Amino acid sequence: MIDDLERPRVPLLRWLWITLAVVIGAPVLFVLCLVVTYGIESATPEDYPRVAPQKMADRATARSHQAYALAGFDTVLPAGVDNSLAAGSCYPGGLESMADTPVDGAYALSHTWQVSDVPRAEALAALARLRDRLKEEGWTVTSYERRQASQDWILRTERGDGERQVYEWMSVGGRFFGGVHMECAYDPAADADAGSSGGSYGETYGGSSAADGLVAPALGAGA
Repeated sequence: MIDDLERPRVPLLRWLWITLAVVIGAPVLFVLCLVVTYGIESATPEDYPRVAPQKMADRATARSHQAYALAGFDTVLPAGVDNSLAAGSCYPGGLESMADTPVDGAYALSHTWQVSDVPRAEALAALARLRDRLKEEGWTVTSYERRQASQDWILRTERGDGERQVYEWMSVGGRFFGGVHMECAYDPAADADAGSSGGSYGETYGGSSAADGLVAPALGAGA
């Protein structure tokens, strides 16, 4: 009993200092970890393949050719507003995404097309065939549904590291849309340009400029 009474006790002030250190130190440590992680991610290049825009365009349009034929459209669709190639920027994942800064020299290419005056029954049958074929080929169907408050239907699929195919029928005008969206890639030509300019890609490669000069081939039987 005497030993218990005489046991030294930690002063209250010391406990307050310990609590204060924990309360202040934990957020500081958390922020420090974020800064370190962000620095590591920023210093690590994105793991995109190196594919020339023309080669990527060939892959995208080949898939569009297959989809167009499977949908059963006979009309030849020439290159133009209704059949075109476009490219956009790629953005890193993780903490780097907070900076909203595109990856230098990288691009995401898409091929889109549309056909007007497609009857509802024909459009829905085409969407069903596309869904079944894409599932057989290993694509994941992420959406296949009628839009709320309308008669429009949409099919969304994805595969691999960011590849997507999207098909949609709109009741107004009977417009049938097709879109093949490829994964992000680096333009190999940017490597040589970066070497000659001191490591900077500038605005010559990547983003929307990757589609400059690309022309979509005509779609349809006999094209």
